[in-house]
Amino acid sequence: MTHRTQALIVGALVMVPAVARAGNGLEPRTPVVWPEDTACLTVVDRVQEVMLHMNYGIPFEDIDVTVDEVADSRRHQFFAFCRDHSREEFLPIWVTWKDVDAAAAKELVDPLAVDDEDVLETSTVWKDCWFRISPDDARRPITFAEAMKGVDWDTSGLPTGAYIVQGYTWEPWVNIYSQRPGVIHVVEGPDLAAVGPAAAISTKLDYTFAEDPFVVEGCARALPGSTLSGYWAKTGGDPLEWVPFVEGVPLAGESFLLPFLPPPEASGQTVTLRVDVVDPMQRTFSAYPINLLTILPGSAEGTTTGCNPEASFIGDPCDTGGDASTGGHGPSSSGSGGSSNGADASSGGASASTGPDLGSEPSGCSCDADPASATFAWAGIVVVGLRRRRRAT
Repeated sequence: MTHRTQALIVGALVMVPAVARAGNGLEPRTPVVWPEDTACLTVVDRVQEVMLHMNYGIPFEDIDVTVDEVADSRRHQFFAFCRDHSREEFLPIWVTWKDVDAAAAKELVDPLAVDDEDVLETSTVWKDCWFRISPDDARRPITFAEAMKGVDWDTSGLPTGAYIVQGYTWEPWVNIYSQRPGVIHVVEGPDLAAVGPAAAISTKLDYTFAEDPFVVEGCARALPGSTLSGYWAKTGGDPLEWVPFVEGVPLAGESFLLPFLPPPEASGQTVTLRVDVVDPMQRTFSAYPINLLTILPGSAEGTTTGCNPEASFIGDPCDTGGDASTGGHGPSSSGSGGSSNGADASSGGASASTGPDLGSEPSGCSCDADPASATFAWAGIVVVGLRRRRRAT
């Protein structure tokens, strides 16, 4: 465990209210692990097929519920959202007030400290934008056998459009999300004028160097004549101050590469990125990378900046999985994937029997957890929770 990880855990412990210190308080929340080769763009044409099968895995089984947890704790559930979101925006960690009451009965949370915006069913920000893929009363045990089944999504009752899928780990009070890579475009027939655009950013690298161009890679599906614009913003802004780095780039095909040369004021900062696709009918979809991006000073060539394990940057530039030709510091070259009709284009990747490297450093917003960040995914939620207003009566 790094000093940074220890500091986060100790700091969070100081802030956690006594009511939330259950026996499982510091245990990692077990995320849904999506296959690494999940397609950037998946098309579900309901003229052909309304069901979509999605594969997922788990890093380990997690079924040992302690007596101070809710009875159905340590379960997975799946949701679809009508828009993407920045890692700076927290998804509501509760699904219903019934869930809040169940956690309160076990003294895991003070219900008076939970705001309406913390609960999906009363959130005004996400009103009419979230949909259950699996029901609340059928949350899945976190076992290899359950994960091997995958999840089937019936899209027949949905409005057409673009959707982002989230795996949800129910283990209050620290419930977390695991975002499925890519975007799902639910359509009815080939006429793109009948549906708004869809887009996703597939670049996963969470750091770059201030003097080096960074390539934002992704996919988009929209009417001919659509354009792309890219934006960056320093984290911590409320609201975020989006600054364009490229505007009005014609969308050609179903993939894109947008160069981002960090401006001087971004050096040493952690930033968030956004790509908007706008079609000729002025319909817009905004895509965000799964990770935040740390801008390290200097260049990848001839510098050791960022290779100090004690450095206070997000991510570990010394362990990039890069090859010798780039020194392990080049921008991500992950493919944008292809599209599929009525079926999940991905297979393999993280399976139900194997998980990701849990020893890697965490990155991005703790609300959308990867397996490495699950150990202290709740640290950010604690800070936000302390600022919440009481539920309106």
